[in-house]
Amino acid sequence: MMRILTAAMVVLAAASAAPAAEEPAAADPWAGSTLAQTTLGEVWLGPPLETGDLRGQVVLLEFWGYRCGPCIASIPHLSKLHATYGAHGLSVVGAHAQGPAKAQAVAIATRSGANYTIVSRASVPGKMTFRGIPKVFVFDHTGAIVFDGHPGDKAMDRAIVAALKRRPHPLLGDVKYTVMKAAAAHVVAGRLGRAWTACEAKRKDTGRAGEESKLLLANLDRYASSLQKRTEKYRTEDPARCLAVLKKLKTEFAGCEISTAADAKLKELAGDKAFQTELKAQQMYAPIAAAFGKVPPRPADPRDRVRWQARWAGGIRQIKARVDQLKEQYPDSRFSAEAEKKLAQLIGG
Repeated sequence: MMRILTAAMVVLAAASAAPAAEEPAAADPWAGSTLAQTTLGEVWLGPPLETGDLRGQVVLLEFWGYRCGPCIASIPHLSKLHATYGAHGLSVVGAHAQGPAKAQAVAIATRSGANYTIVSRASVPGKMTFRGIPKVFVFDHTGAIVFDGHPGDKAMDRAIVAALKRRPHPLLGDVKYTVMKAAAAHVVAGRLGRAWTACEAKRKDTGRAGEESKLLLANLDRYASSLQKRTEKYRTEDPARCLAVLKKLKTEFAGCEISTAADAKLKELAGDKAFQTELKAQQMYAPIAAAFGKVPPRPADPRDRVRWQARWAGGIRQIKARVDQLKEQYPDSRFSAEAEKKLAQLIGG
């Protein structure tokens, strides 16, 4: 893998050194865009997410709150948008904006069917003067805001569809590949390994073939490197996602060294007892986490607490039994500790 990364640095250097008149790369409007400067804060629900992960995506960012009726009413619609257009380049993010009420926000989002990431302390530069929620910003693939308003406005849906139509392939950008058409076609079809191999064979050529090959290799390497970094981050935080990303690398880059390295990593993790233990604990924890999301937080008012206890006592007993089983089976797992912490917060222990 080190050879691949070293080769990629040479590719990037060669691409940047090419004469401006001959360089096929377009300017990168995303780097200084509003979305690139946006901060997402802490992820409360869903997979780990950073602003850089949204590069090239159409993004719907909604500021909402667990005590806001219209906000909660918009969750099913945003979930439907994410389910419909997620595979086509739409990312939906819900930014909680009513204080550090993580348990309440997660419970409301879960019960309302949110299938997208929920974060806290998000901030859009120059746009945080709005007075009410829900408030939605839609960004196109360049990171520019193309809609600013209410999630119930039909113009939001139209803006999303229009932005998705304008969105180029994230690995091809706006460049028209005239010589390396076959490699570009492999990229569109998801055969990134074949595209990599084709470009490697031509990257030392002079003229357009070499330029296009270097450019596409740089894009492929940036994408592969981002996935590789995620696997290291997910290794302890989210073992299941770590495996999913490695399998994605292995499949998409089949036929080149990136796939070989991913396969070697998968085999290494298959024999890693500590990793496999955390993976099994995570699999056991997943339905417990879902059960937590169905129970509303314990009310502060004693009178409300009595009604809450009567309504949710059975569900809490079932959760406690599952948590005890998880702790018994995997006492040293971070997922056991997380489950125990959530149970204590729920019952007030």
